[in-house]
Amino acid sequence: MFEGNQSVIAVFLPLALVFVVIEALVAHFRKEAIHSLPDTMCNLAILLIGRLSQPLFTIYIYFTLSAVEKVAPFHLPESTATTIAAVLFTDFIYYWQHRWSHKNRYLWFFHEVHHSSKFFNLATSFRLHWLGRIMAPIFFAPAILCGFRAEQVALFFILNLFYQFFLHTKLIGKIPFVEGIFNTPSAHRVHHSRNKEYLNKNFGGILMLWDHVFGTYQAEGSTPVFGTIGRFESNNPFTVQFHKLKGYEKLTHWITAKMPLGRKT
Repeated sequence: MFEGNQSVIAVFLPLALVFVVIEALVAHFRKEAIHSLPDTMCNLAILLIGRLSQPLFTIYIYFTLSAVEKVAPFHLPESTATTIAAVLFTDFIYYWQHRWSHKNRYLWFFHEVHHSSKFFNLATSFRLHWLGRIMAPIFFAPAILCGFRAEQVALFFILNLFYQFFLHTKLIGKIPFVEGIFNTPSAHRVHHSRNKEYLNKNFGGILMLWDHVFGTYQAEGSTPVFGTIGRFESNNPFTVQFHKLKGYEKLTHWITAKMPLGRKT
């Protein structure tokens, strides 16, 4: 069912890593400090561990969405019109998933990871919570119950995220004629910013349409400052993932104390 989607991911990831290197080289020659080696290595470690756990989540999502598809009251025929409708509906679902991820503290536990870096570059797009995929079937389900195929919805959601990979950069300024229509690096910088005037803005995936309709669109003006509100900063991928869990700090202190380097002599 999802073999084609996995093939798309397998092709995209090496390409994405090439673009990360290109961005770093361009930034170096421009003398723009948009990368930090520890931060980037942390993001790449998060990506690697996430990929290692991908097969388990693929099986989980496959069986869950297959079950939803079986109980769908009807199935839409495959055509150009339904494909366009699927793209728009998936983007609409993404908008609300993204918006709720900022508003609901339980969903923010997963999404906060993506906003926790003080840097904004292509590698930041890899900074995702390893367990965030648990929520995927919940958000996919409405589209499948409306008649779209599970594989189709999952593919367009993946392509939506791939599109957003290229938005995580400071090297591209405002793009004439498309700002406010499509999601752009400028619009996404606003979304990642912790500036007061930018908070909870620009939730769209591909289109800014939903942000205009629901009053969350904000054009980039003042220079964005990145990172979450507060003092959190870490380049430890496990700390980035789980620092909000109660008892995590005590656990890490206990583990450190038990390690040979952590013992006092």
